[in-house]
Amino acid sequence: MSLSRLDSRSFPLQTGEGSKRSVSDWVRSAHAMLQTPQKPFDRQSKTPEDSAKKRRKFQSGGLAERLNRLQSRQRSAISFWRHQSISDTAATTATVDRPGVLVLEVLEVQEECSMQLVHCEHHQPPGEAHQRNQPLSENNTHMLVLFNRETAAQLSPTPRDIIHIYPPWQSLSMQDLSWDIILNTHFSQKVYSASKAADKPVPRGQPPAERCMPYSLCRVFGLLDVCRTTEENNVKQLPVSSALCSFGGSGVVTRHCLSLLEAIEGLGQAGSVGQDVVVVVQRVYSIPVPDCSSVSSLKLRFPSRSSSASPPPPAEKGKTRLCVLVQDSYGMFSVVQLHLLSCQDDLHRYCQMWQGKTCVLRGIKVVQRVTRERRTRLFSLIDCLWPPVMPLKDHENTPSMSCESRAPGPAPSFCYLLSGQEGSVEPTEEQTVSTLYLPPTEHTLRDVLQSEFKTHRCSFVATVIYKRKQKSVGQGEIWLVLTDPSLQEELHERPCRRSVALCVNTSCVLTSSVLKALNSPAACRMSFRDAIREHGVLLCAEQSVIEMRSDVDDVEGSLASTARPQSLSQPLTEPQAQPLPQPVRLDPLGLEVTPNSLCTLTGVIVGVDESTAYCWPACNHCGSDSLEMLAQRPQNFQCVSCKSLVDKPITRIQLEVFLSSCSLSNCTIKVKLQQKTIMSILNTTALEGSEFPGYDVENVLGKELGPLTVYVRVVTRKPALWVGLEEICI
Repeated sequence: MSLSRLDSRSFPLQTGEGSKRSVSDWVRSAHAMLQTPQKPFDRQSKTPEDSAKKRRKFQSGGLAERLNRLQSRQRSAISFWRHQSISDTAATTATVDRPGVLVLEVLEVQEECSMQLVHCEHHQPPGEAHQRNQPLSENNTHMLVLFNRETAAQLSPTPRDIIHIYPPWQSLSMQDLSWDIILNTHFSQKVYSASKAADKPVPRGQPPAERCMPYSLCRVFGLLDVCRTTEENNVKQLPVSSALCSFGGSGVVTRHCLSLLEAIEGLGQAGSVGQDVVVVVQRVYSIPVPDCSSVSSLKLRFPSRSSSASPPPPAEKGKTRLCVLVQDSYGMFSVVQLHLLSCQDDLHRYCQMWQGKTCVLRGIKVVQRVTRERRTRLFSLIDCLWPPVMPLKDHENTPSMSCESRAPGPAPSFCYLLSGQEGSVEPTEEQTVSTLYLPPTEHTLRDVLQSEFKTHRCSFVATVIYKRKQKSVGQGEIWLVLTDPSLQEELHERPCRRSVALCVNTSCVLTSSVLKALNSPAACRMSFRDAIREHGVLLCAEQSVIEMRSDVDDVEGSLASTARPQSLSQPLTEPQAQPLPQPVRLDPLGLEVTPNSLCTLTGVIVGVDESTAYCWPACNHCGSDSLEMLAQRPQNFQCVSCKSLVDKPITRIQLEVFLSSCSLSNCTIKVKLQQKTIMSILNTTALEGSEFPGYDVENVLGKELGPLTVYVRVVTRKPALWVGLEEICI
C-alpha cells in the first residue's frame, strides 16, 4: 500500500477552519497503522525453563557452560517429544509395545516440595489392562513416580488414570522401602482419564493433591534424633501414606515430640503446632504490653477492606504479658508468649512453678522466626545459656555419650516466637529440676566489671544507694547507682570503682514491691537477674528481672543450698551477706568519670552562674512549693498541699557555682548545690526573713566546699573536659 493511497482513503486530509488535526498527529497515526502486528502469546505449558528468556553468558568450556548446554538439549528434546506425541496420538497404542515403556495406573497423588509423588500400580502391556471393569491384580508391582511441576501440570494425574512413561526413565531403590521410585519422567503421557470416562468436569490447572509434611532438614543434616516408639521398631514397612509423610504426618505416632523444629515443620492449619513438645523452661519473665497507639498506627498503615469494621480492643494500660524461654533436648530455643498477667507480682509464682522444670507445650502457634541480627538482646540471653550443661541429642549420637565426644558447636542463630494461653505450658509429673537447666549464676559487681566480654548477661545482688528518674517510676527510664561489699573493700590498688550505674529500660517490667522501694528515698537491696552489660554500661531491659532481696532470703538460700540441690524456688545467693560500711565509700572525682555515677568532690568556688540563680518561697510547715497568695492579705500565703496558712514562708534558693578542684585540673566543674550548702556559704539570717535581699558574689568566691557527694549529670570531653554535677544526699 502506497502512502498516497493511505492518505486518500484511510486518512483524508481536511483543510479549512473546520480541521483541528495537525500534521504531526496524522504522521503518528500513519506510523501506528504501518507497524507489524504483535505475535500472539502462547500460553501452553512450557519446558522446565523458558528458552525464550535471555541466557546468561558463561565461561567457554567451563562446568557451568557445559551444564547449560546439557539442559538446553534436554529442554529441546522434551519440547520436540511433546509436540510429536500431541500430533501423533493415533499411534499411542502401538508405542506401548516398545521396550522400556511403563504402563502405570494412578492410585494416590501427594504433593512434595512443589512436586508430585504418585503412588502407581505397574500393569503389563496387553490391551486387557485398559478394561477398568476388571478387579486389580494383587501380583502387580507398586511404584512411586516423581513428577516435576511442569509434567504434573500437563498430565493432571488423578486416581485410576493410566499413564505411559517412556524411556529414558530411571529407577531408584531405597533400603527401607520395597517399592522402586521412578525418576526422570519428562517423557510421560496420559492415555486414559478416569474423570472423562465418568463424565466428570475436569478442573483447570494442576489438580489438588494431598499435601505432605516436608521432610525434616534436621534429619537430613544429622542434627536431630528420630522419635521412635515401640510399635515403629517392630514394623519394618509402612503404607505409602506413612512412607511419604512419616515425618509429622500420619506415620509415626508418638505421644510427645522432643524437638521444636520437628513440631514446627509439621504445622497444621493457621500456623498451629499440632504436636505436644517436651521442653525445659530456662527463663520466665514478662514484657510490657504496647498501648493502643501502636494499634492505631498499624490500622492507618494497613487499612482493612471494610471501613465499618470495629478495631480490636486496646490492651489495658499497665498490663504485662507472661513469656517463657524454652529449650528442647536438641538445643533449640523458642520464646512462648502467654496470657496477660492480672498482677505484676504473679511473675514470681510462675517462676517457682515452671523455671528449671520439664514442661509440655501444647496448643501453641508460630508467630515469627527471628534471627540474631534482628533480636540481639534475646540472643545475648541465649548465648549465656550456651553451651549446654549436658550433651544434646543427635541423630548419630546418643545422650549418654560424654561431653568430650562431641563439641556443642556455636549457639543457634535463629529461634521461633510462639504464642499460647495459660494452659499451653504444663509441668510434667517429675517436679525435679531438669539436668538441661542452666540457672542464673550470681556474681559480685567486681567480677561483672572485670569481665572480658564486651556484651553479655549477668546476675548479681546489689544495694541501690541512689535513684535518678526523669518521670515518675514506671513511666520512663530510671538510673540506679549500685554497690556491694566487693566494691567497698579497702584495697591499695583499685581497678574498679566503688559504685556502678545501671539503667532500667521501659521494656523491663517492675513489680509493685520494686516500684515501692524505688519511690522511697531509703537504700534498698535488690537482685538483678539477666542484666545486660554492653559497652561498659549495665542495663535492665527485656528478659531482665528485678526482685527485692532481704537478709532473710540470703539465710534461707544458704540453708537450702546445703540441704538439697539448687532450684529456682530458693534464689542463688552469696554465702554470707556482708553489711556495707556507713557511710558508703565513693571515689573522688577523676578523669575516668562517667555520666550517671556518684563521686566525692572538694574544691574552691571560682565563679557563680548568675543566669540560673533564683529564689522562691516555700511552706514552713510541709516544705511544699505550691503556695497561693491570699487576696485579703497579700503578704501571706496558703499552702495548697497542707491547706495551712503560711505567715513566714521559708526562702529556697537555686545556686550553681564553678569549682576548682586539685583532684581534676584543667577542667571546668559546675555544681548545683543543695539548700543546706547554700545556707552555709550565704548569710543564714537573711534566709529567715520574708524577703531575701540577695547576695554579693564577691563574698561567695574563694570559699571552700567539701567533701560533697555529687551525681554526675553531664560529661563533655571535647574541646575540653567539662563536667556538670549535682549535690545529693544518700
